[in-house]
Amino acid sequence: MQVGEIMRTDVKTANADDVFADVAKMMRLHGISSVVILDGKSLAGIVTERDIVNLIAAGGDPNSVKVALGMTRRDLETVSSKTDIVEAAEHMVSRNIRHLPVVDKGKVVGIVSIRDLTRWAAEELSGGHEMPDIHRSTVALRAASELQKERHRGAS
Repeated sequence: MQVGEIMRTDVKTANADDVFADVAKMMRLHGISSVVILDGKSLAGIVTERDIVNLIAAGGDPNSVKVALGMTRRDLETVSSKTDIVEAAEHMVSRNIRHLPVVDKGKVVGIVSIRDLTRWAAEELSGGHEMPDIHRSTVALRAASELQKERHRGAS
């Protein structure tokens, strides 16, 4: 199973000159937890809920601070639509990230989250498939569990 089969293609994007408050409103409106930041059509970074919390905790004003100043961009991890789900899950755990932009030929074509991997794994295991992909499902669920544990450790 490849990332392209479960990724979301309706990627919400913003520009580096947009302010955090606008990106936060977009997240709330669409019920998402990350927005991809583009420079033209190229990936420049990603803003997650964690980036917004970090900005506010540091005393930044989300109504005036541009996302370029606080987005995740250093060593931004991406995968291609052809990446195996197991590899994507392992990237997420090793880097402690919950969102992976999917880039093909230099263009953002989707995004996969740990929630997407968990949903796929649950459907795969409980959906009555004749031959469920037990290995990949187990890896995806283990990755989700590890990331959740890390999230709780970080909040403590």
